[in-house]
Amino acid sequence: MRRIYESIKLLIKNARTILIAGHIDPDGDTLGSMIALHLILEKLGKKSDMCCQDKVPPSFLFLSGADKIRTSPKRKEYDLFFTVDASDLSRTGNIKVTAKHIINIDHHADNTNFGDINCVELLSSVAEQIYKLAKELNVEINQEIAKALYVSIITDTGNFRYANTLPSTFEVACDLVLRGAIPSQIASAVYDTKTIAGMKVLSYALDKIEKRGKLVWSSLSHEIIKKTGATHDDLICIIDYLRAIKDTDVTVFLREEKENTIKVNLRSKGRTNVSKIANDLGGGGHIQAAGVTLNMPLLEAEEKVISTVMKNM
Repeated sequence: MRRIYESIKLLIKNARTILIAGHIDPDGDTLGSMIALHLILEKLGKKSDMCCQDKVPPSFLFLSGADKIRTSPKRKEYDLFFTVDASDLSRTGNIKVTAKHIINIDHHADNTNFGDINCVELLSSVAEQIYKLAKELNVEINQEIAKALYVSIITDTGNFRYANTLPSTFEVACDLVLRGAIPSQIASAVYDTKTIAGMKVLSYALDKIEKRGKLVWSSLSHEIIKKTGATHDDLICIIDYLRAIKDTDVTVFLREEKENTIKVNLRSKGRTNVSKIANDLGGGGHIQAAGVTLNMPLLEAEEKVISTVMKNM
């Protein structure tokens, strides 16, 4: 990897315009990594734009620079285009730009190596790679960078509960804490932000739980989501409540964003590879956490997903 980091260092040095893009439906890893990389480049005297197709969830707006993330790029052309936490270029959604060089920084096993430079390692999160890049660039990690990287790590490891948690994850997290990331404050900012609408929509999701063997699932119609006033931020955590059910292996949550647009989240406790299931459905992700968007009615999507999961369990 040292040669890859050296190549990235040279491209950064020669770049005048830089774009950093995260994936659609942004989570803590893509957002924390984007922000950390932006701040690292800033320390090198380089300005960069940050872009995500979808808005930043409110629970991550406490991060320094989160308010600078746009939903569309400022330019059509860039010298350097970083993608973070995206296994395929299509995961960046409608962010279409021309770039002299694409640097793909990711940790998914199914990454398609679409970049001119592919910095892909099977680590806990992209945060670990951005941390290593900062070291290679001789950039001192300050408190704001440490906070962003710590958010990335805890959200992608489920607070160090998932199988992607490695010895190196704890080593990096420890150093980030020493550099100013305060675990209790960050955990509170990320997780203790439930709204009344969020609790109401959760009650509907819990009421609709179904179980078949080691599989548990629930779904919500757009009508119910609209009725409760729930936002994207209220919905993304529901899968974690379902995942906590005893004697289950795979958990599925489907939500109807609009007519014929269904977002599907899949989680596994380790026995079943939900990344493969998501790939079969046209999506992607990790062995224990994956997702896909299906363009069909909710009932049809539910039947398709459950059938595919059962074939793979």
